[in-house]
Order: sequence, then C-alpha cells, then structure tokens
Amino acid sequence: MSGRSSRAARDKWMMKKWFTVLASSAFGFAELGVVPANDEKSMIGRTIEVSFYDITKDISQLPIKLKFQVVKVDGDVAYTQFKGFELTNDYIRSLVRRGTSRIDAIRDVVTKDGVRLRVMAMAVTQNRVKTSQKRAIRKIMFEIIDEKAKELTFDEFIQEAVLGRIAAEIEARARKIYPLKKAEVRKIKVLTPTFEIPLKTPPAPAQAQ
Repeated sequence: MSGRSSRAARDKWMMKKWFTVLASSAFGFAELGVVPANDEKSMIGRTIEVSFYDITKDISQLPIKLKFQVVKVDGDVAYTQFKGFELTNDYIRSLVRRGTSRIDAIRDVVTKDGVRLRVMAMAVTQNRVKTSQKRAIRKIMFEIIDEKAKELTFDEFIQEAVLGRIAAEIEARARKIYPLKKAEVRKIKVLTPTFEIPLKTPPAPAQAQ
C-alpha cells in the first residue's frame, strides 16, 4: 500500500508544470526561482517571499525580506507585482541598544502614479533623547515620506526605500535635531490590491536584422 501511495505521489509531482517566476519591474524582472504548480491558474495569486540578497548577492541585503504576488502567467513565465517588504526582527533588535531611543513613524501615502502604501520607518538615536526631540524627528520622518510619495512613482519609491536612500535622507535631516545611530524604512505594505496596479513586463527581445 505504501509503495502504491508513494508512486502515486511521485506521479502527481511529475505531472506538475514548472514556472519561472520574475520579480516586478522595480527589481528589473530578476528571476526569483522556478516553482511547480498544477497549471497556470493555480499560479495566479501565489505569494513568493525572498531575501533581497537572493537578487543582489550582496550580503548586506540579507535582512531585507521581499514579497511578490503572481498576477500574470504567460507560457511558463510567471510575472509578479511587488506586495511589500520588511526588515528581519533580528536586524531591528541589533540596532536598538540600551541608552538609545527608538522613534517610529507610520504613514499611509499615495505615490505619484496613484498606488497606496503604508510606510513604517524607524530612527535610532545615539543616546537617549527628550520627548520633544522625538516629536521633532518623527515630524521630519513624516515630511520626507510625504515628499517622496508626491515626487516618485510606485517603482521609484520602492527602489529608494529598499536601497536605503529614504533612510539616508532621514539621517541627514534629523541631524539638526539630534545625531542618529541609524534610520531605516523597516516595512512597506502595498495597500492598493496588486491586481489593480498596472503590470509592466520585460521588453521583447530585439529582432535580428
């Protein structure tokens, strides 16, 4: 009986189709891996989670977890839309030490091209600060997040957040209030349903002359 069931399971596995999953346009349609599924329909809506390190091979990007959702399948290629990212808890804990202050800012924004995001940023000061200083730093964080959302498209905002450019601007501006040990955009959640965000696909290869 066990031999028949294991053979049936193996046959079922062999019948599955394999799909190459591509990251969204913000990440240059990088290949995220090859995933088995019964058919194209069962791939739609599937969420793929990877480390940013899997795309860049840069060890410093290991704490960044990215989420993509499959929104279209063409043949054996699955196209995704960016769904969100967050920093690992271990990394966040490593930033906050005794004698420092952690300041959190959570903001819902709409990008230049109309995509709604919930942006969660954090700042860690070099030493403990007063409540008034925390408020002033949080205000700067809100201002920068709002400015970037107005200026940037969805793809551009995600790139600036993941690559640390928004955090670097927070660090630079917050220095006027109090020096920061570190600033990070620790999490982004895409509030607009992924299927409603216009999908970009890689350009077709140029035809040989």
